[in-house]
Order: sequence, then structure tokens, then C-alpha cells
Amino acid sequence: MKHEDIRILGVTHLNGPSMWTYQPALEALVDIGALEDFPSDKLPGFVDRLCAWLPSLVEHRCSYGERGGFVRRLQEGTWPAHIMEHVTLELQNMAGMPGGFGKAREVPIRGVYKVVVTAWHEDVTREALTAARDLVMAAINDEPFDVPAGVQRLREMTGDL
Repeated sequence: MKHEDIRILGVTHLNGPSMWTYQPALEALVDIGALEDFPSDKLPGFVDRLCAWLPSLVEHRCSYGERGGFVRRLQEGTWPAHIMEHVTLELQNMAGMPGGFGKAREVPIRGVYKVVVTAWHEDVTREALTAARDLVMAAINDEPFDVPAGVQRLREMTGDL
């Protein structure tokens, strides 16, 4: 079953302290659509594909506060907006922009979330967010995704700073 793409409805750059964090951040409004009915534990093979592409996700502590916490959340079932948050942060880490804050929170519209991530460099973070959406969709739909090429693109962008 092929799932419809996650849509990024809008992105706001928060340059400095905000209700989310003291750091500069991007706040994206994300519509996961029908994927609201498909948390990660309901997508056959998804967790294995995602963790094979991004094995360093095991370092994300998430709500459990321990190594492997995010992978545990994936196995138990979490929603694509939350996954996009972590993948965006991880792609930035892999591109040499370590450290990061992230949150994903529902809004009152079904399937729509605010995804907030640290944005040390706005353009790089916007690209990482888009790449994260594409990577998550590829893993959901069991399609190929070239992680090294995506990370290289981000590294090239950071080199231009």
C-alpha cells in the first residue's frame, strides 16, 4: 500500500528565544494526512528500514531519557511528524551541525502537527527538514533513498556558510 506524501504546509524561522527553546529554531506545520492512522508500529518493515539507513538514531534518547529511547518509541508506535523531527536533527548531526532540540506536537486539526527543530543555519535546517520528509516517506513506502547524497548536500550547504 503506497501512502500519500506528508505535506509541509509552512515553515517559520524563530531567531532566538521562543516558547519552544532559547535557541534559533524552525517551526514547521506538517500534515501527515491519512498517516495519522498509521503509527510506526503499523507500517511493515518501516522501523527496520529507517534504522538501517540511520543507525545513529539509536543515540536519540527521546522521552525515555536513555540511549535507544527513540528506537523504542518507533517499535512501540509513534507518528510520522515525530519521526521527521528526529530524522531532521540526525541529518543535521551527520552533516556536521551537532546538538539539537526538537518537539512534535499535535494541533487541533486532525493529522496536522507542529514540528520544531534547532536551526543554527536556517537554510540548512529547511533543507534537512525537506530531506527528512522525503526519507521518512521512502521508508514508509519501501522505496530507495540515497542517505549519503542527502547528507553530502547538507555538508556542501554548511561549507558555504
